[in-house]
Amino acid sequence: MKLKLKWWWYIIPAYLTLWTIAFSVWNFADGPGMMKSFGVDTGGTSEFVMLNSAARYLAIGVSMIAGIWIFRTYHAILLALLVRLSMDLLDLYAGLKAGLITDATGVIQSLLMFVIPGLLAIYTLYRQYKIQATQ
Repeated sequence: MKLKLKWWWYIIPAYLTLWTIAFSVWNFADGPGMMKSFGVDTGGTSEFVMLNSAARYLAIGVSMIAGIWIFRTYHAILLALLVRLSMDLLDLYAGLKAGLITDATGVIQSLLMFVIPGLLAIYTLYRQYKIQATQ
């Protein structure tokens, strides 16, 4: 059953999807340049690794588009949002482990830009699903 979500619910998923697509396209076009703009020294990472990273971001973006805007069932949307949230948490962990995120500012930025919006989207999705299930 397709969910009938309120228009405002799509704001956060659209934001997260656009970030995902933008990062993947930028990474495909110029992965080393993208990393350099973030101040990350990749140490001459191979082109394969950069393109593989871009492909993973793109796959997540495609799953978000398919789950949220095409299939539009509760489980498809939830899966897309959980995949994106998992990626955000793993990116935060990788940034901390690699020393890219060195202070609270980086953690707070990651939480505010990606993790909290993802959690909020999942929470509001669940609420809307429960409301529709009781009607």
